[in-house]
Amino acid sequence: MDRGAFFAPGGGLESAHDGYEHRPGQEEMADAIARVLSSGGSLMVEAGTGTGKTFAYLIPILASGRRVIVSTGTRNLQDQIFRKDLPFLKDQAGLAVSACLMKGRDNYLCRYRFGQFEQQPLIEVREERRFIPTLSRWAKETGSGDRAEVAELPDDLRLWRDVNARADTCTGSKCPEYEMCWLTKVKRQAQQAQIVVVNHHLFFADLAVRSAYGAVLPDYDTVIFDEAHLLDEVATLYFGQTVSAHQLEELARDAEKNAAKSGGPAKGGGGAARLRDSARELFEPIKHALRSAAGRQRFEPPSRDGLDLDAEWAGLSAAIDEVAKPAEGAGANDALETRAHDLKDALETVLRRDKPGFVYGMEGRGRGNVILSAAPIDVGPLLQDSLFAKLHACVLTSATLSVGGSFDFFRKRLGLPDAESMIVDSPFDHARQAVLYLPKGMPEPREPAFFARAMMEIESLLDITDGRAFLLFTSHAALGKAKEHLARLDRFPLFVQGDGSKAALLEAFKTTPRAVLLGTNSFWHGVDVPGEALSLVVIDKLPFDVPSDPLVAARIERIRENEGNPFAEYQTPMAVLDLKQGLGRLLRSRGDRGILTVLDPRLTTKGYGKTFLASLPPYPLVRDRDQASAFFRNLDKAT
Repeated sequence: MDRGAFFAPGGGLESAHDGYEHRPGQEEMADAIARVLSSGGSLMVEAGTGTGKTFAYLIPILASGRRVIVSTGTRNLQDQIFRKDLPFLKDQAGLAVSACLMKGRDNYLCRYRFGQFEQQPLIEVREERRFIPTLSRWAKETGSGDRAEVAELPDDLRLWRDVNARADTCTGSKCPEYEMCWLTKVKRQAQQAQIVVVNHHLFFADLAVRSAYGAVLPDYDTVIFDEAHLLDEVATLYFGQTVSAHQLEELARDAEKNAAKSGGPAKGGGGAARLRDSARELFEPIKHALRSAAGRQRFEPPSRDGLDLDAEWAGLSAAIDEVAKPAEGAGANDALETRAHDLKDALETVLRRDKPGFVYGMEGRGRGNVILSAAPIDVGPLLQDSLFAKLHACVLTSATLSVGGSFDFFRKRLGLPDAESMIVDSPFDHARQAVLYLPKGMPEPREPAFFARAMMEIESLLDITDGRAFLLFTSHAALGKAKEHLARLDRFPLFVQGDGSKAALLEAFKTTPRAVLLGTNSFWHGVDVPGEALSLVVIDKLPFDVPSDPLVAARIERIRENEGNPFAEYQTPMAVLDLKQGLGRLLRSRGDRGILTVLDPRLTTKGYGKTFLASLPPYPLVRDRDQASAFFRNLDKAT
């Protein structure tokens, strides 16, 4: 395949795609990626929205003949690449495509567990019973076992944990459904594929256990990381350790089930009673320490005036061993034994609180749950040693990798000081398509008057655009208050993060006139709503990380120890990248139009606001709402 001719005007891509327009930036990006795939090395590419970055790396991959792992930050993009972009290149463009889609095993239905569940459907959350008929029908029809095929399932569906293919319940080749297992099939497909499309969570989960437990992914020496701005966060999660009180309760419940199958007691059997008592004794002092704290707190060792839990851990350790004993020598129960020992090892690691370069946290969450964590302060050296140093070629791309035109922050965070870099500007006409409205006279976010003024601005903006808005918040608390306020007004259909799966919420938003979607966290990233359904994006505050969070605090401390400026070197760049992501939800195609609004006055009142503004695309900036309204009215006239 002649790659240059494929991208050129009148070439293969234009011939296959009726709406294709030649984009020099896309071709430039493809040329750079082709060079790296051939000669090796690392390349960072900030590719503005609309550059066509997916084809800019897929076509060089296909031309190279190399096996490549393509890893995305979100499952949405993962599905788009596999179900839309690669089929297009195969069916419309006529290219030879060999590809496989792999997700984390928690995304797949376990045939064996679901069969057991249907015989005895024990439901922890009674309201979830209504999903059983849907799951039963889907289980008979699915060709992949991927829960993404069932959009109506909420993301936090509790019963899914009872029927999915999670590792801690899997018996592997000893399972009677092993040959028909969706995971078995997808692993075999991956071994034969040139392109394996995964997400960052699966990639780093595999990397974290690759040497000790064998690989999930096939062997590779070349990786494309799309949505690479999320790498730091995901790598931190998998190079660390997280354990929770709920994991121990789940272990206790499964121990009871195994005991009951053997004729034992249905309550407390299999060591479950002792396990629960010992877990309660360990977590009670932690809950007491957290009783007046919000968010994640430092989990310091006794040597630094932290909780001394040696006696409680001795009791819990013995209780976990007791739960594992019945599984010894019983093939069907090997998974419980392995799971118990893995959980014990994880707890011991976190409770020791002594690994250099790690910070330890404790957090109360949900219905009495406590989460303990260990996280590396700096993932750069870990990534360099375990990943980048072993690769032939690596490409990292996203619409948001640079701060003020520089890649220095990202290079340092990921341990790639010598990586090549390039910026491919978006082909969008930002000055014509959108306006950035920064309202005058907004109170500071910490002032009591901020919320009332923010809601006044939001109401007025919703009137201008007739809904059709994303309202993005930096905290769940702020989202909840805004939801209550707008629900009382009862003027626009509201869709709120947490009320259903992300895919279902987005589909409902797209198809409902005048809709307003309220989101935080994941809705800042990887969400595409092109067209008239979205005409307004409002962000309440600059997305600075909470400085009291143990990991953020530890990174701040380390920079200070090295005589650096943590606000300028870490906190501001992180917030800049997040703000670029959030505002980037509006313009997803050349036909998109609308208003962008940041309600936080610090963009204009603080010196660091200039860094934020200098990192954004060249939107026209207005301070008066009437100007924003006039801009929008003119857009309507133009269309």
